[in-house]
Amino acid sequence: MNRSGPGEFTLVAVALVAVGAYSALNGTENSQVTLAAVGLFAMVLFVAGVVWPWLTLLGVRVDATAPADATAGDIVPLHLSVQGRVSRLELRVLDPAGEWRRCRAPGSGELLHAATRRGVFRYVRIEVRSAAPLGVFQRRRVLVAHLARPIAVGPKPTREPAALRPVGGGDAPAPLPVASPSAGDVVRAVRPYVPGDPARLVHWPTSARRGELVVREQEPAVVPGIAIVVDLRGEPADAEAAASRAAGIAIATLMSGGRVVLVTVEADGPVVAPVNSRRAIGWRLAACVAMPYSPPPPLAPEGWPVMEVRAR
Repeated sequence: MNRSGPGEFTLVAVALVAVGAYSALNGTENSQVTLAAVGLFAMVLFVAGVVWPWLTLLGVRVDATAPADATAGDIVPLHLSVQGRVSRLELRVLDPAGEWRRCRAPGSGELLHAATRRGVFRYVRIEVRSAAPLGVFQRRRVLVAHLARPIAVGPKPTREPAALRPVGGGDAPAPLPVASPSAGDVVRAVRPYVPGDPARLVHWPTSARRGELVVREQEPAVVPGIAIVVDLRGEPADAEAAASRAAGIAIATLMSGGRVVLVTVEADGPVVAPVNSRRAIGWRLAACVAMPYSPPPPLAPEGWPVMEVRAR
């Protein structure tokens, strides 16, 4: 998918037109063949200088590779591979527009680009320009370079407190797996030993007093965590602020030892799934859609405390 852009004439073009027009007119009026030939040659150079960049840029193609993930505001390295045959070429990445960089085609190299927006991006727009070889007309083109793999740009998290609330465990309903960081350490009662019980649960003082092996029955450990329901339906600025708050809460909760379930809506539909790293949080919130008429988020899983983060 390529899009043609405008071009502009250079000072060389102005000079060639002026010399060509003056020489052709004066040579014709005064019957000076040499002067007329100079004028004709200048016009030929002018036409060639306009057509040549058009033809050479038609064969230019750019392939791009980006990291798998980033955070809004990061400077992301893009590896570009330029195909074609142009001796002098300049290019820059758009959205937002970066600085022009000189290169040759074919060739390859790396450009730094600002990831200014949250989302999952599958292509980048590259603007190329060249006035080679005569410098008469600088032709521009905007190329859409599809990424070898999409890049997920997550929101920049705000500083938020952790949401550590007890999650249902043991006999409480918990459709999603709730892994306890450690076994319960509160002894509820003791019972006779049954073959297969782990030796670490044997309560030796009571066993010695009763003359038989007994094991501890412990209270299940309380697992802290939160299910964050992210609703980005609203104004764009409010949606991005809500995504940043959700990221801040989720990261703070994970860093404090809690569990986090994100309840979101992506382009393919609702998603309810736990996240266990900062990177996973960024991926999920990068894919979270922020359209006013998108469907509402689904319900949080049963047994999990709920925190809603809305854009409105």
